Order: sequence, then structure tokens, then C-alpha cells
Amino acid sequence: MILQKLIMKNFRQFRGTQQIEFASENGENGKNVTVIFGENGRGKTSIFRAIVFCLYGEQRLSQDEEVSQKELYLVNSAMLQESSLEGKPVESFVEVYFSHKGERYTIKRSLLGMIDGAERIEQFDKVMLSRIKSDGNTQNYNDPEDIKKIINGVLDKSVKEYFLFDGEKIQRLTLASIDQRREIAKGIRNLLNVDALEKAIKATQRLKKNLSIELSKRATGEYGQIIHQLNELDEKRIVLKEKLQQLETEYSHADAQKKQIDKKLEEYKEIIHLLKERVDSEDKLKELDEQALSLLSEMKTRTGRASLLLISDVVDRVFISIDQKKQKGEIPSEIRRDLIEKILSEKKCICSREILPGTEPFKQIVLWRNKTGDTELESSALDVWRYLGSIRSHRDDISGTIETLLQKYAICKNNIEKLRSKIDELSNQIGTSERKDAADLEKLRENIERKQISIEAEEINSKDDLIEVEAEYIRLTDHRKILEKEENIRNELSQRASLAEDTHKALQVVYDVFTDEIKRKLAEDANKFFAQLLDKEGRETLKQIQVNEDYSLQIFDRWGKPFLANISAGQRQIMSISFIAALAKVAAAEALLEMPLFMDTPFGRLSLEHRKNLVETVPTFCAQWILLATDTEFRKQEATLLKKGGRWGKFYSLQNAGPGVTIIQERNIKDAQSMLSDVVEG
Repeated sequence: MILQKLIMKNFRQFRGTQQIEFASENGENGKNVTVIFGENGRGKTSIFRAIVFCLYGEQRLSQDEEVSQKELYLVNSAMLQESSLEGKPVESFVEVYFSHKGERYTIKRSLLGMIDGAERIEQFDKVMLSRIKSDGNTQNYNDPEDIKKIINGVLDKSVKEYFLFDGEKIQRLTLASIDQRREIAKGIRNLLNVDALEKAIKATQRLKKNLSIELSKRATGEYGQIIHQLNELDEKRIVLKEKLQQLETEYSHADAQKKQIDKKLEEYKEIIHLLKERVDSEDKLKELDEQALSLLSEMKTRTGRASLLLISDVVDRVFISIDQKKQKGEIPSEIRRDLIEKILSEKKCICSREILPGTEPFKQIVLWRNKTGDTELESSALDVWRYLGSIRSHRDDISGTIETLLQKYAICKNNIEKLRSKIDELSNQIGTSERKDAADLEKLRENIERKQISIEAEEINSKDDLIEVEAEYIRLTDHRKILEKEENIRNELSQRASLAEDTHKALQVVYDVFTDEIKRKLAEDANKFFAQLLDKEGRETLKQIQVNEDYSLQIFDRWGKPFLANISAGQRQIMSISFIAALAKVAAAEALLEMPLFMDTPFGRLSLEHRKNLVETVPTFCAQWILLATDTEFRKQEATLLKKGGRWGKFYSLQNAGPGVTIIQERNIKDAQSMLSDVVEG
């Protein structure tokens, strides 16, 4: 999507009909930056609101959380007051012209407003969309659902705040709830075309299920039983995966609640040090729990052969017995009988020394011959001797390793118990503080933690069940293929079912590889942009951005510790912008993503160095940058840098034209300097 033009009529502060034409990468001389400049209250956010309203029909923005629906009006108040005298409604609309993938679109959304006594009424009227295809043919739409699908196909509603966002509120992207993150993740997957793979996987899953059901109806005997069992296992697998997802959601909800409580508890200064100590202890406890699980897992692996320890005495007795016979010569040390007979016949040793009858060496060799028994038996005895020796040696290794692991595990468990006692003591101190509200919050926190422990236990059980189901499914699938081969089952239905199964597996593998690569590339590019945009202080403290499974963000400090909760609002904003840049780059496959980066009040929380980095870098990675800035944000320094970059194409100022009325004026970029203030340090 590239925004071309915005037309507003009687919308918010903008009385009458007013418009803005946007600069874009594919416009005049590749200039892709539009600056809309004005003091607070002049309607910058109303321009942002107009875009969102027109595209999605949404009246509220993310920053309206503290504003009730009744207080949000879209129709110009001055026009309403004048028309109320005549008893006529006021027509208001927003019209947006944009292009996308070689096609041109015009969407217009209108509403009516009027004053009825003391009550102000606003009513949505209609929405229309016109689409001019690449072949020149025009198609018109007036069904709201059809229009919704088309707009979401251009810029998904759930991901719009990545490209249409308020700089003051962008940090919300790093603080979103689990439900919000899930919606955002959905939008991101759509933007990156991951959703196409998901749809294909679901389609093959449905096909596989239908074919398997049909096959189970026709199949008989052992083959029919296996098909039936596979269908049941498939259902169990789906149920368990859904359950695990639900448990994950419940745990995340609980974790979000706990963080909110911790934030409230921080208000009580007398217990802040206790809270910090408890958080640190809980982090250490998590590390120790992971260490304990790792040690247990290793012990399970090692003790797979620990049954050797159970026959320790038997092994020793048999080994010593054979070894003694070997030492006595009753079991020769691999001296073959045929070699002895050859020496006696030729009367010559293998070293060429003569062995004459009657001599002591000759008598000794005859004695060896008499002691040698059955060759096969001798060989077997020696093999047993070697094997038992190996067992004894390995047994000692196992014993030593297990003993070491047990010692480590005991130390680990002891430290865990100490930490838990410490955490309990800290919780008691926090809970028994003089502030009853703090004590109540602490009690609520403890209940949440108990719930989380219960969820974790249920998750472990469900994961174990899923592993068993998956293993049994694989076993039965392999058995089914053997039966098909042995019984020469080659009917069309079974072939289609097998093909659907193989296709589903292949798509799942492709999906896993693709999504892993996407997240890796997002993280890689986000960190590159982050390094470019971050100021010196930030670079000294912050090390790396991590993209989580649900596409949420985490940041680590220079020591590799999670640091998201501690970064400033400005750093959080830079982090979010870096991710947006990475998202745009990955989605466009290294080219410029045809998407506007619409930023409302972007500089308010940023240091001078952050501002400089933003102005120099952002125009290079997006196809269109629309900047809504105040007189305190956008000054001569920013204008000079932007002008120097050669991408500044449009400049508008918002001027007051009476109570509640703003006029949009296009200005010459050359004259911008005269309108702007100097940088004020400090």
C-alpha cells in the first residue's frame, strides 16, 4: 500500500473539504517523506485517525483507552452548531487514494452528525471502494464485508499499528497482552505469507482426516483396525495440541496478572528492595529448576544400562574365573592348536629357533597342546572374558558418572529448597507489611503462582501424553505401510490417504523450517537497524533483540540478561521501529516494502542522537514515511538532516482558523527553516 491522497470533509477540526497529497518512493524523484507540522491541538492525530477510520471503520485509536466512546466525535463541531439552528444533519467523510501491487484504489467512508437537544448524534452512513486493476478495468464495491476483506488483504487490521502508529504509544507493541500478541502474530504471519502455508497444512489435515475415515469404513481385518486406531490417535493428537495451546494462554494470562501486581506493589517504597530481591531469587530458581531437569534427563540416559550394576557380583565372579584359567594356561591366550601342531611337526619355533624332542621347550609345547581343547569353545571363552572386562570397565564408568550426577542433583535440589524458603520468607515480609492493600495484592499473587504451578504440571503431563501418542502414531503408520506392501493393498483410496499423510508431513516440515528462518532473519535485521538507530548510551548497555515464538520482542543487556522491563520509553520506541523496519525488509524480500510508515509524534521521547539516527535512516528502508510532528519535535536540526538526505518531498503546516477549526496549508520545503525553531539543549 502506498498512500497517494487524503481528502476530508467536516472531519474533526477540518471544516469544509481539505486534502493532503503524499510523497512516495515511486513519486517525484524518489522523494518519499511527507512532513505534516503543527502545534499540539491542531489536528495531527486527527489526520492519523482519518486514515484509520477510512480504511477500517474504526473510531478509536490505541491512545483513546482513557476516553469513553461518548466523548469521541468525528464530525466537525463548528458545522454541527451552525446546522443545528437549521435542523439539518452535517455530512462528513474521509476519502483515501492508494495503490497496491500495480492496482489503484479509492475508499470513501462517510457519516452523518446532528444535535438533537442536548444530545450529539453521529451515525455511520456508507462505505465505497473503487478498484482500478492493472488492465485498466474498474470494479466497484459497496458491501462492507467485501471491502473489509480487500483492505485486510492489503494491510491486515491486526498488524496496522506497526505501520500506522502513534510514537507516544508504540511501546505498546512490546507490552501487549497474550491475546493482543496472538492477533499481532496473526497479522505478521499474513504479511510474511506464512498464513498461506498454515492454510495449506490445515487443508491437508482435513483431507487426510476425511480420507482416513472413509478408508476405515471400507478396510477390514488387521488393516482396518490399524486405520481405525490411527484415526483415534489423530483426534487425540489434535485435542492435546489444543489443550497445550490453551494451557499456554492461561499461563500467559496468569503471568501478565502477576506482572501487573508487581507493578502495583512497586508503589510501596518500603518493600521495593524486598520485591527486587524476590524477583532476582525467582530468576535464580528458574535457572536451578532447568539445571535439575537437565541432570535428571542425563541420569535417565545414563541409567539405561545401569542394569549392569544389578549383576555386579555375577560379572566379577565369571570374569575372575575365566581370567584365572587363562593365567593357568587352561585357556590359552589365543594360541591356536593348529599353530602348536605345526611347531611340533617342523621342530622349529615361529622365530626360526630349533625345538628338538626331549628338550625343555619341546616338553612345554607338548604340555600346551594337551591343555588346548575345542577351538570354538576356547574362542568363546575368550570372547566372554573380553566382554565381561568391557562391562566391568563400563560399569565403573556408569557408577562413577551416576554418582557424580547424583551429587550435583543433590546440591542443586538443596539450593532450590533454600531459594524457595527465601522466596517464601520474602513473600511473608511483603505480605505482612503495614499496608493492607499490599498484603492483599501479595495474597492474590500467591494464588496466581499456585495456579501457574498447577498449569505447569498439567502441561508436563499433556506433553508426555502427546509424545506417547506421536510415537504410537508413527509405529502404526509404519505397520500400515508394511501391511499395504505385504497384502498388496493398492486401491485408489489408500494411495490417496497415504499421499495426503506424506504431503501433510512435508508441509509441516517446510512450515517449521520457513518460520524458523523468518524469525532468525527478523531478529538479524532488527538488530542491524537497532544498532543504527540506538544512541551511544544505549549501545553501551543493550546488546541484542530477540524475536519470540509469538513474534513479541525481548531485549538483552550486555551481560545477556533480559532487560525489556528496564529500558526507557525512547529505547522501547527505537526497538519497536527497528522491528518494523526488519518486518518491512523481510516481507519485501530485501526490497522496499510498499507500505507507508505513518508516525504520529515520533520524537517526543527520543534523545537528540536518536532523532538524528531516525531522520537519517528511516527514509532509506521504507517506501513512504509520513511524519506528523509538533513544533517542539521537528526543528531546524531535524529539517536540515532530512533535507540533506534528499528524500523530503512534501511539507504541510496546520494553521488555526478559528475555534476548533484547522486549515491545512502546503508549504515550500525551502521555506521550512524559517518556520522552525532552533534546537534547545537540555
